[in-house]
Amino acid sequence: MKPFTTYGLKCSKKDEKIIVQRVNEYLKTLDRTMSKAKSKSMLDARLPFILKHFYWNLNKGVGTWFELFVNEDIEGKYYNESNKECGWIIKVRIDLTHPCYEKQKTETFLLEVLKSTKFEFIIIEENDEDLE
Repeated sequence: MKPFTTYGLKCSKKDEKIIVQRVNEYLKTLDRTMSKAKSKSMLDARLPFILKHFYWNLNKGVGTWFELFVNEDIEGKYYNESNKECGWIIKVRIDLTHPCYEKQKTETFLLEVLKSTKFEFIIIEENDEDLE
């Protein structure tokens, strides 16, 4: 798994509630949850992609950050135009220098998050460094 990976969930954008519920059910087993970002500053950081909100989780225990957001924004623009079959995107950042990072433990956590959605997922992009 590369430190910066973007996954697409093959589902409808209408599947938000069920995805959030399923991921939070998994995270609950670790005494964690996703937060819902609605603040202007957090949303503005994603421009030109215009979102009403997105979900995120910071897990210092394994050195990860991930965001869950809809592939099609409120203006009809796609974050990932070539994978319109993916209604939702999960963007992952692994901090390889974090003191709690352990390759196996960290990758297992992220795979369990992806599997918890119960939707097929694909790798859209993966890099060793953040290109944004």
